Amino acid sequence: MLKQQTKLPVRLYARLSKDDGDADKESNSITNQLQMLRYHAKEKGFEVIGEYVDDGISGTTFDRPDLNRMIKDAMEDTRPTGIMVKDMSRFGRNNAMFMYYVEEIFPNNDILFIALNDDVDTRFDENEMMPFKSIMNEYYARDTSKKIRSVKKTMALNGGFCGSFAPYGYMVDPKNKRQLLVDPETAPTVKHIFELSKQGNSVHQIARALCEDGILIPRAYRAMKNGTLDTSTGFKFPTDWVGKNVKMILENQVYLGHMVSHKTQTKSFKNKKLVSVPKEEWIIVRNTHEAIVDEETFELVQKFISVKKRPNKTGRPNMFVGLVKCPDCGRNMAFSNPNGREPRFRCRTYARNSNLCTTHAISYDALQQIVMGDIQKHIKSMEALGDQFIEEMHELSEKGGGQKIKQFRQDLEIAEKRIAEIDSVIMKLFEQNALGKISDERFEKMSSAYENEQKELTQKRNDLKARIIAEEKKTQSTNQFLETIRKYETVTELNRSMLVELIDNIYVYQAEGTGKDRKQKVEINYRFLAGSQCGIA
Repeated sequence: MLKQQTKLPVRLYARLSKDDGDADKESNSITNQLQMLRYHAKEKGFEVIGEYVDDGISGTTFDRPDLNRMIKDAMEDTRPTGIMVKDMSRFGRNNAMFMYYVEEIFPNNDILFIALNDDVDTRFDENEMMPFKSIMNEYYARDTSKKIRSVKKTMALNGGFCGSFAPYGYMVDPKNKRQLLVDPETAPTVKHIFELSKQGNSVHQIARALCEDGILIPRAYRAMKNGTLDTSTGFKFPTDWVGKNVKMILENQVYLGHMVSHKTQTKSFKNKKLVSVPKEEWIIVRNTHEAIVDEETFELVQKFISVKKRPNKTGRPNMFVGLVKCPDCGRNMAFSNPNGREPRFRCRTYARNSNLCTTHAISYDALQQIVMGDIQKHIKSMEALGDQFIEEMHELSEKGGGQKIKQFRQDLEIAEKRIAEIDSVIMKLFEQNALGKISDERFEKMSSAYENEQKELTQKRNDLKARIIAEEKKTQSTNQFLETIRKYETVTELNRSMLVELIDNIYVYQAEGTGKDRKQKVEINYRFLAGSQCGIA
């Protein structure tokens, strides 16, 4: 047993955070903790050589400014000293870290530890209950974290705003902190961002435009509203927008009037680092506040930003990126210029394995002419026939859509049947390999071929399902197609904005015949028109 020191130099430590329940807030207040520590230090004849306070920081982390400063000061002190807290939980609620400091670091540096309410005093050897109490402190933090998460999830499911600050373009309702209101100062910027994207600008081009216009980035705008922009050292370039920030705005469904929550969460109750939550686990409650952007604009913009615009080897921009597909395997077609020839599209599956598909090759310029010609054909017919054209388009949409859906379902049935057959074949191969009838090398080669085929079929199945859903929606949207196409009556040259606004996808079929007899079907699927006419090259 250590000999008691009457003039032990001690450092007092107090902490308070959201971990502490409302019932204990008063007794655990920083003021009350320090008063209690000072009283007992005086009563025991200790010499108080420092007071340290961490207010608003969880006990599950040991990365606290004043805690670190106190430990550093104590370890640099050449005298035997002590650290005194109201109870063990004030020092920390992480059992492993607590025991590491109290049983390893402190004894090796002649630092004593005293927790008044828990009767812990390492000057003496009677601290058998300390490890158990430390475990209970950690359990309390774990239980509190679980309850807080449950409350926040319930609030999110009810459409309440749970964030620390409102998304850019909105502000928190001063009468109800769970409700969002449109911010008249920043909402116009959000609309402008969506409009620039709709016009075909990339996120980086939009970022440069905002920077040139002197628009404050979201963080800087919040600091300006809080009155800390001029005094903060974190805003050397307060108008320095980057593509990543623009993309986050363009992808956020909150601007449709929907509350989107649970996009991030902490790793654990001990580790407060935020990690992304899978998109399928987000909590989305529709129509909880006023929308800034309409559904049509939002949908168009998603088409623009969903495609990764990688540089291509041709040196030419590809306005069709993400739109041209193979009707057989369902994959996007590759854009290239083999041997320095004219840029063209060809099936990406064929390029990887010529046994799985055919080329479906078509030149970039030919496709451009076909698509522009088909659009102009619709515009001319609309101008010449007026109301009759509208009626014919309605009939064509409904009739053609029904025929296409029927064909898609037949193709889907064939694909699903073949997928099931391959499952059976692979199982039989496995059994024959297990019985020694097929060598491991042969089994690997055969199973790999079947698995690749099944992978392509699965892609095709998913594509067919998507096409069925799209065609079903289009049969009721002919008027919207006519309204959209009127915007391009005077346009004579195809551009990316026109393509994305009018067209869902373009399917290029395998060419038939050679030379002058060569024909190739190009199917143009318009966004609002089912069973549309196909251009023929």
